[in-house]
Amino acid sequence: MEKITINELIDFRQKSTPSHKKHFAQKLKTRKAKIKENEKKSNGGNYWVTSISCIHKVYKSMNKELYDLKIEELNQRYKDTSLRNKKTLERNIEILMNFKDFDFTDLRPTKDLAFEKILRDYKIVNVTEFPLYINPNFVFSFKENDIIEIGAVWFIAKLDGFKKSELGMFCEALYRFLLKNYSTNYKISHQYCIAIDICNTQKTSYSDLINGDIPFLIENTLKEIKEL
Repeated sequence: MEKITINELIDFRQKSTPSHKKHFAQKLKTRKAKIKENEKKSNGGNYWVTSISCIHKVYKSMNKELYDLKIEELNQRYKDTSLRNKKTLERNIEILMNFKDFDFTDLRPTKDLAFEKILRDYKIVNVTEFPLYINPNFVFSFKENDIIEIGAVWFIAKLDGFKKSELGMFCEALYRFLLKNYSTNYKISHQYCIAIDICNTQKTSYSDLINGDIPFLIENTLKEIKEL
């Protein structure tokens, strides 16, 4: 079976009729897709690549001056580009403007993190016989009370943003990703297993699921797909 993205699970849950759900479920279970197509879906595609790339650099370096440099570059491109591309540039500029005031310290246990390598093989996690494609932006380790812990951050994008429960699905997937690939050597941090919707600067952590603030949805969603 071809791998399935979290965005596709969300799309399935949003289908309005049983017939639409059944058709989409059959597509997920039988389709042949290219890796690059799934990677674009999981991170929002090329539409958001400029703003997401800049946010990545700021998160890793903690240098907020990079926002102004990128915004200045995009404003110049806006003046020079065709009308067809102006809406994309406007949206990327808006996202970066919003993130200038976003506090990344809530997403980092310490200023200095040990960023871990993410191997391609790590990104497929089997859940109830379904191969989920999980593609976090950063995995990092840190020491807390003399214990080495592991955390992850996933920046995601959708034109109208995600519901809190949908963000929770990304956090649940992140936790499964960390459990599969890093739990032998690290304690998994619930607090720093985080998904951030860059379009509305909303964040959710795995702690929100553990505390019951957001429901666990992945297994029930996959069960429904399997039965259709």
